[in-house]
Amino acid sequence: MVANYFVQKGIDEKHPIDNMKVNKLVYIAHGWHLGFNGNPLIRERVEAWQYGPVVRSVYDAFKENGSQPIEKEAETEIGPETDEIKDDADPETIQILNVVWDCYRDRSGLQLSKLTHEKDSPWDKALKTAGSAGPFGVVIEEKKIETYYEERIKRNLQESD
Repeated sequence: MVANYFVQKGIDEKHPIDNMKVNKLVYIAHGWHLGFNGNPLIRERVEAWQYGPVVRSVYDAFKENGSQPIEKEAETEIGPETDEIKDDADPETIQILNVVWDCYRDRSGLQLSKLTHEKDSPWDKALKTAGSAGPFGVVIEEKKIETYYEERIKRNLQESD
């Protein structure tokens, strides 16, 4: 599971992560994967919750930790987000996961939540579309995630020229 990849990175590097942070890392990695490859990293839909994007099965797997650091990987196959990341996984996928980890490991879950709340982000658009339906369970359309990250990639490439 993608979430376990980040949990284990945190454990291995003595940089543990909590439930909010693992959800944001999975979402961000999914977004970059969509933006670069046009195909999803995870098979589960992402929901817009009060504190940002959430993959429900990831949240459920680690909710017992509350806001405390996660000390071990999820032990069960949870939800449809169960694609294992193994040593023989696609090298490009591993590279994306490692870049996401390297870029965001020092940020807290709340800082990543704020990052995902940017104006016109997929989370922001999903909540605007939902209106008074509230912030829990509103699905963030995968195409909007893909478009958002494609635009970020293009912008980053233009800035580096």
